Amino acid sequence: MAPTSIQNRILRVDLTERRCWTEQPGDAFFRKHLGGRNFIAHYLLTETPRGADAFDPVNRLVFAMGPTTGVALPGAGRHSVGAKSPLTGLFGESEAGGYWGSELKQAGWDGIVIQGRASEPVYLWIKDDQVEFRDASHLWGKITGPVETAIREELGDQQIRVTQIGPAGENLVRYACIVNDLNEVAGRTGLGAVMGSKNLKAIAVRGSRRVQVADRDPVKDTARWVARETLGEGGSHHRLHTWGTGAMVRSKQLEGHLIVHNFRDGQLDGAGNIDAIAMRDQVIDHMDRCFACSVRCKKRVKIDAPRVKVRPKYGGPEYETLAAIGTNTGVTDIMAVCKGNEMLNYLGMDSISAGATIAWAMEMHEMGRLRDVNGDGQSLEFGSAQDLLDLIEKIAYRDGIGDLLAEGALRAARTIGGDAEDYVVHVKGLEVAMHDPRAMKDMRDNYPITPTGGDHTGAGLKRTSVRNTVGLCQFLDYDDTKALELLNAVTGWDMTPEELHETFERGLTMARLFNLREGMTARDDRLPERLHQPIRQGPLSDYRLPREEVRTYVQGYYRDRGWDPDKGRPYTDTLEHLGFDASEADLEDLVTERPEPLPVGALPYTLELESTAGHEE
Repeated sequence: MAPTSIQNRILRVDLTERRCWTEQPGDAFFRKHLGGRNFIAHYLLTETPRGADAFDPVNRLVFAMGPTTGVALPGAGRHSVGAKSPLTGLFGESEAGGYWGSELKQAGWDGIVIQGRASEPVYLWIKDDQVEFRDASHLWGKITGPVETAIREELGDQQIRVTQIGPAGENLVRYACIVNDLNEVAGRTGLGAVMGSKNLKAIAVRGSRRVQVADRDPVKDTARWVARETLGEGGSHHRLHTWGTGAMVRSKQLEGHLIVHNFRDGQLDGAGNIDAIAMRDQVIDHMDRCFACSVRCKKRVKIDAPRVKVRPKYGGPEYETLAAIGTNTGVTDIMAVCKGNEMLNYLGMDSISAGATIAWAMEMHEMGRLRDVNGDGQSLEFGSAQDLLDLIEKIAYRDGIGDLLAEGALRAARTIGGDAEDYVVHVKGLEVAMHDPRAMKDMRDNYPITPTGGDHTGAGLKRTSVRNTVGLCQFLDYDDTKALELLNAVTGWDMTPEELHETFERGLTMARLFNLREGMTARDDRLPERLHQPIRQGPLSDYRLPREEVRTYVQGYYRDRGWDPDKGRPYTDTLEHLGFDASEADLEDLVTERPEPLPVGALPYTLELESTAGHEE
């Protein structure tokens, strides 16, 4: 058999029965779906019943590698996680880097699909082909650092990679995340709460096999190119290696669209206290990397001050966190923001949703709207570092007002009632990430149509979807041509650009069908009220984003996908072309007929191909 990165092995786990088995879908299945988003959508559509609660044991929790995951290649340390989201009730998906996904591939697995609920806390121990259920009662309630240490000591191997939930996931905080390697997270849509609902504390992995590839030359040439682009000052990856993503704090402040005070303001006095330069000069211990990557864009923060201690093993805040728990809450104390990042990683909580929910609550407090639900008198002042840290802990343990905020901003607003919902900055129930669509057209085009809601990664657009499915990092300068070259090199396939585009359309349409099945409509593909109001201060204070502009874009996006432009429902010929039978999946009520038949040989969607010739090696 020719070498390939595809293992043809999916680990199936039933926690209720404490049973596991191997599924081997075959090469045609992998070529049709690749991994990531497509794997998740396939299993959610075919195995999670319509209308099931996200915390029901029937909800599938899917860990999906890509064909490049685990290959010795910069940017190939990525994996995806998915389930029905407890935060939105819709398609839940998130990605993570680090080492855990690569270790799972080296153990011989392309993914894990988990169902059921353990009667007592457990963790999974995967050592190559061997899979064990192990008692996790002694780990339940512990934060992530001690859990990783305990598992490695218990199993006698310091090289074991662990993905896990913290107390937030155990307590079903609806935006709890799944943490691997202590500082990498599948952060969005509350997948840690799904894992907690299944009484699954962790998955520990050790692999001994090198991931094989069909053609090593493109992989080696690309690795050399990335290294050159990282080390040279003019290289495309040098800035990322030097600053991580924190440089955006300064640029957004200057341009007037920094996320401040629950998206009210575009600039904040003191923002320079927590920008990339301040981080470099005051708190960064060193820059670290994901599996096989020469870019090394990950901050490791160390603070050993009398009142604050932050350990490098929990990483350091990148832009999303600097803005979410920093500028959005008005906090510009660098030690508090770094401590907050550490807490979020050891408690297991999405920094974006946590910061956005806290910022919303601070605005509600400012308006006097929380008196009836704040029984313990917790202070919620914009700019208060102590209030920020208190609230992070209270949310993770559902203590006092933290119990309300653990539900996410939208559910909390609906509990309060009145017009509180108008102040929630969300799309489809997911708090919007720290990029303002009033100033950024790419986010204006991204947020309304992304299957998961207010996610900044562009998961409804081709570039991001392809990389998440293949298993490549978004930050590396890989265009579609390069992604396809690497995909064919590691698998031995001869996939064409048109076939790769079809894979993108298939995964996106399956995610759309899942959302429609769970009650979403075209009315949900919109921006919230706050983002149609002018930014309160700064150079953009006289601009108002028209709702009609967003709706016109969304309808055009539907047409490009082969969906009805008014209701956003896929046409039957689109599904037929993508090889999906709506009648077999009991989804006939979610599709519609095209008003006019397509010309013979025409594609049902708009084919988007890059004209670039790829990178020169």
